[in-house]
Amino acid sequence: GLCLFIAFAVLDIPETLEAVIEMLNAQYGLSMTGEDVIALGKATLTVEREFNKRAGFTSVHDRLPEFFQYEVVPPHNAIFDVPEADLDAVFAFADKASGEDAS
Repeated sequence: GLCLFIAFAVLDIPETLEAVIEMLNAQYGLSMTGEDVIALGKATLTVEREFNKRAGFTSVHDRLPEFFQYEVVPPHNAIFDVPEADLDAVFAFADKASGEDAS
């Protein structure tokens, strides 16, 4: 695996994702594309989502504690102000794959 911190560079600089894919292909003798990596990520999240569902977790558990919405985080004094509909949309593909309604 790779350190989670690589995600920031991958999300901000498109060339970085291609470099990571090239690195993985070279290390493991693969020929993955960007689409393959995205499909692999979606498949992994779908399996995780199904596991959580079978363990009794629901979309109610996809929420951060309420204090995240009003307690500022330095140094940028940001709060977590992502609308609930956007949070639900994060897993919509996984819920659709498992036949669950995201709401």
